[in-house]
Amino acid sequence: MIITITLNAALDRTQRIEHPLQVGKLNRAVSSHLEPGGKGINVSRAIKALGGSSIALGFSAGTNGRIMKDMLTAADIHHDFVDIAGQLRVNTQIIDAQGGHTEVNEPGNKLDDSDFLRLLDRMENYLDEGNIFVLSGSTPPEFPLKNYRKLCKTIKKHGCKLIIDAQGELLQEALRCEPDFVKPNIFELAEAVGDKPSADPEVVVHSARKMLDMGAKAVCVSMGQEGALLTAKDEPESLYVTTNPKIYDEGAVGTGDAMVGAIANAMHAGMKFDEVARYAVAMGRACARRGRHRDGLAQEGLRGVRDHAGLCPVSNTQTMERTTKHVVLSFTLFAITSRS
Repeated sequence: MIITITLNAALDRTQRIEHPLQVGKLNRAVSSHLEPGGKGINVSRAIKALGGSSIALGFSAGTNGRIMKDMLTAADIHHDFVDIAGQLRVNTQIIDAQGGHTEVNEPGNKLDDSDFLRLLDRMENYLDEGNIFVLSGSTPPEFPLKNYRKLCKTIKKHGCKLIIDAQGELLQEALRCEPDFVKPNIFELAEAVGDKPSADPEVVVHSARKMLDMGAKAVCVSMGQEGALLTAKDEPESLYVTTNPKIYDEGAVGTGDAMVGAIANAMHAGMKFDEVARYAVAMGRACARRGRHRDGLAQEGLRGVRDHAGLCPVSNTQTMERTTKHVVLSFTLFAITSRS
């Protein structure tokens, strides 16, 4: 079973306008789209799009929270949220005619100690050994780091797998609990290990191995259109996975969440490390290729990869360029992303 935890869930509203955004003036939207938001929820949606299943945990509040849960139910995504006082936050993204993105994110609701304890109680229903937990995204305002650490420790103590997609202090806390997989981007990775950001695979693999030394058992570094680099403590080689040709994802939103969903789904299926690598990158690339914005994440952006990503054999697609300890895998994704 895969369980996602979204501590700071939201409703995401995407509005499109037919002209450049005019600050301080009236801007009329030509379309508006509302959907459940928050990184953990996005991961659950990605897993669903791949034909898998998960249970989404976290916090819900007010009328907006009921709307979020109704949308998840309609999408056949199982959920078990803790209801709290207040109103679920709304994040707004405005996309203008030139492709510019303007985002306004609300902070979310401050939690009482009792709210957090109720979440821990709810988690008890899912702490079976071997289950996979995904802890992803931001936390509510003034959320204590000790509580984040408590979540991680509780999951690991019961023999469950833990996947982390976080940054800053949250990532540092999670690393102390030896998560099974961590998914930073190049900037989050550099901040965590004290290096300068770089898309050079040789530099990235060096930084990723530092993260292994800090506690992670495996690391997947998302590198935008350059693909991803994966390394693990129990694997002799790191894998640098690229798409050939590259898929340019200007302004793509949700590709990292799609990759995390693929990693969780692959782990649940017992895939080997190299299979996890190409599966995760295929998922992220399909999301970038077909659904460049939030409203494409669980719809056309992932639909094409569901039946095809797992069918692209490494032996038929890899071109080896060995360096000291890592392998470059290049594969074409046209077959994966061409179907709707």
